[in-house]
Amino acid sequence: VTEYDKTGYVRERTGAILPNVAPSNVYETSDSMVLIAANQDTVFGRLVEAMGRSELARDARYVSHGARGAHQRELDELIEAWTRTLTTQQVLALMDQFGVPAGQIYRAPEVLADPHFQQREAIRDIAHPDFGTLKMQNVAPKLSETPGCIRSPSPQLGEHNDEIYRHLLELSVDRY
Repeated sequence: VTEYDKTGYVRERTGAILPNVAPSNVYETSDSMVLIAANQDTVFGRLVEAMGRSELARDARYVSHGARGAHQRELDELIEAWTRTLTTQQVLALMDQFGVPAGQIYRAPEVLADPHFQQREAIRDIAHPDFGTLKMQNVAPKLSETPGCIRSPSPQLGEHNDEIYRHLLELSVDRY
């Protein structure tokens, strides 16, 4: 979040597949990404029904867990060709309707825009001596009676040397 806040750089995912377990991957939508986990036979049947492609559940390449694993790449491409035609919310609504495990992938922009994160104050603005205000994760979990707080960003290199060496360890000026 801090990196996105200051530079606009969105750190992208580095991988989500489980080799030979398909489909279970992150798929691009028209506006973001979703994770769909439909590798079990009956769940896969519900996924392809949601896609309007029920015949895929009977296709020899996808009829079983092993077959889908052997054709993982082409299956992922087929699913993503479909998910790219829909928004994230449309895909999630269909997955919910058809009982297919799925979830939205949150990157920094989605985290910062999420009303729940905002309401919970999950991201806080913290003053930083070099960068001005930084957005960073708040204390988690946030407890009602002892919610905790962030008092400062990470210290600069050597920022507390005097406090530690001279005062806490009581080193002389010469030794320090």
